[in-house]
This record gives sequence, C-alpha cells and structure tokens, in this order.
Amino acid sequence: MAGTIPLHGGVTRSVGVVKKEKEDDPMRHIPNILSIARFPLSVSLLFMAKTPVLFLCAYLVTGLTDVLDGFLARRFHWESKLGAKLDGTADILFMLSMLAVVFGVLRLRLRGYVMITLGALVALKLANLLFTKLKFGTWSTMHTLANKYTALPFYCVCPVLVWLREAAGAMETVNLLLAVFLATVFVANLEETLLLARMKEYDTDMKSLWHFRH
Repeated sequence: MAGTIPLHGGVTRSVGVVKKEKEDDPMRHIPNILSIARFPLSVSLLFMAKTPVLFLCAYLVTGLTDVLDGFLARRFHWESKLGAKLDGTADILFMLSMLAVVFGVLRLRLRGYVMITLGALVALKLANLLFTKLKFGTWSTMHTLANKYTALPFYCVCPVLVWLREAAGAMETVNLLLAVFLATVFVANLEETLLLARMKEYDTDMKSLWHFRH
C-alpha cells in the first residue's frame, strides 16, 4: 500500500506518522546540543592557553563534540538545516579562537611568510562565506573531504604550539609547522571556492570537485 511502512505481524504504519515520530524524538537534538556546546568551549580555550594541562583537557572535549555531532547525525539520520548551520558556525568560531590563541594570547614570534599565508587564508575563508551568502542566501561552510582531512592536523597543531611555545629553540619548528599547515588549509578552501562557483544549488555535504563532476 502506498504511503505505508510494513511492520512485524503484517501491521503497517503511515509514512507521515513515522516521519512525525522521528521529528518529535528528543534524541534527534543531541547533535545540535553538541554543536552549541562547542561555542562556549571554544571561547574557554582563550583563557586556558597558558595552562597546558587545562587547555589540553578542554581542547579534547571540544574536538570530541565536533566528531560526535556529525557522526550521530549521519548514523541516526538526524541531519537538519539548523544542525548544518550550527556545526558550520561552531567550526568557524573554533578556528577563530585557535587563531586568537596562537597569534594573540601566546604571542608567538612568527616569520613574515607565516603571516602572509595566514592573511591569504583568512581572506579566502571570508570570501567563501560571503560568496555563499550572496549566491545561496545562507552563512555556511562546506564539509568537503579536503576540509575534513585538514581538520585533523588543525586539531593536532594547536596543542603542539601551546606545549612548544616555551621550549628552547622551538620557534623555527613552530614557524615551519604553521606555514605548511596554513598552506594545506588554503588549498582545501580554494577547492571550496571552485565548488561554490560551479554549483547551482548549495550542498554543504559535497565531497570534492571530483564528486561534483561525477
């Protein structure tokens, strides 16, 4: 029968009823709650940067919320437009907080090539956000494979910098590490720019340019 879902014992349920039950399930809000929790957690890192142990604990919890919100949403089909926006906004806030930690709170002595790379990355990131808003009417970032793969080194770089900042002779290593990382993230964001230019409808979960062509 059209519009029904078969259950055990020959019983059927209306598709509309099943959909309504899923929408009313309070558990489906868990990914959004995790994304929202990343807001205060990201800000708290600014005040813990000079206390490595506390910083690392809060940092791990923040990263865990980022992993779990997407995993749970996909695993139990709890995806929503609101969830995508919350996740994207929380990611941006986290990135800004980490930039503030590295370049503000810790006041690392950085080389000119690092600052140039950082400036180019920030400009491109802001351009992508503005492009998305003007073309598709939403503030959001894309969850491409490149963005996801650069997220892991991003999580690794920041705590390393917190621990290395007082190590004798470590600044040259810090500068090189930052430059390589920032350049990698720049390339990932450049792919997002190309996808935004080609897309007719916005898809935050588009995986890559290769997937777009195929």
